[in-house]
Amino acid sequence: MPRLSLWNPTKTNDYSFIDRVVGEHIYAGGTGVHIHKYMGIQDTPNENDPTRPSSGSGSNSEVFIQDLLFLENRDRKYSEDIYELRGQYNLGDNDAFDLTQFGMFLANDTLFMNFHTESMVDAVGRRLMPGDVLELPHLRDDLLLGSDEAINRFYVVTDASRPAEGYDARWWSHLWRVKLGPITDSQEYRDILGTGEEEEDLRNLISTYANEIKISDAILEQAERDVPFDPQYRKTGHLYMDDTVPDKPAPGLDFGGADGSPVNGSSIVGSGATFPTTGTVDGDFYLRTDFSPNRLFKKSGTRWINVGSDMTGSWSAANRILKGFINNDATFTGDNGETMKEKVGLSKLVKPKTDN
Repeated sequence: MPRLSLWNPTKTNDYSFIDRVVGEHIYAGGTGVHIHKYMGIQDTPNENDPTRPSSGSGSNSEVFIQDLLFLENRDRKYSEDIYELRGQYNLGDNDAFDLTQFGMFLANDTLFMNFHTESMVDAVGRRLMPGDVLELPHLRDDLLLGSDEAINRFYVVTDASRPAEGYDARWWSHLWRVKLGPITDSQEYRDILGTGEEEEDLRNLISTYANEIKISDAILEQAERDVPFDPQYRKTGHLYMDDTVPDKPAPGLDFGGADGSPVNGSSIVGSGATFPTTGTVDGDFYLRTDFSPNRLFKKSGTRWINVGSDMTGSWSAANRILKGFINNDATFTGDNGETMKEKVGLSKLVKPKTDN
């Protein structure tokens, strides 16, 4: 009599029977799920940038990495076809709290959902993977305030594996478990949410982007009214001193003229991006407009001494300044007549070198 063994290196009829039972169980008791299949990245041209490879290289697929520096795919492409599957997960009450250092928070934004592996491969063509977006119709919200639209709940797959309960007595797996998190209004999901330019775009319905922009603009508008000048600004134009008196006590001022004007009511001889080479004498003031803020200099022999800056400019939020820096599309012409962009990628300036 041969030795008894449940394990068999080949999938026999027992596996097929158990797999059909598991698939029927998931289909009968599972909820409908709409799958937005992740296909790779959007078509991108070849810019000879190693951190942003071209999608036309023939290797653009689900495993293609767009940004080799941060190891992420921002310009994701999703299939226009919607796949329907059945999945099962344990519903949780909204009173499941996490006790953290900041207080009590709801922990119902992460789901673990099981799918029948064979049915999933037959429908989608592969197993679900991180990046796929799942739309859950049974969580449809048709009672939204301020809108007549009904919106399904969207989740993105963040991880996937075989669950322990999906194995049969012969050590073969029949289930595939995915970890789900809510999607955000970000660049990765523009294929699904839209850009917001069209009124029927999902972004206009489920995103708080428009309201956040209005709130931010209102805060900046109020800040500009409450902070009209730079915090370092001091009105010192009414103070005078005699430049001809040696070893005179200096007044405790941070700037000669905090509004960019000379002290003692003097006038400037000119302004510009470079100092004049002729026509100036000791004691003349010149305003350099290529500095930000504008900087005032006083002629002293062969030197131009910095005596103050124009600090009367209106307050500006740092994010607006940063936006202008990041979205800088301006160009400049070099001494050799070549026109170049002011913003240049770091990967084009710092070239990798082979270690010796």
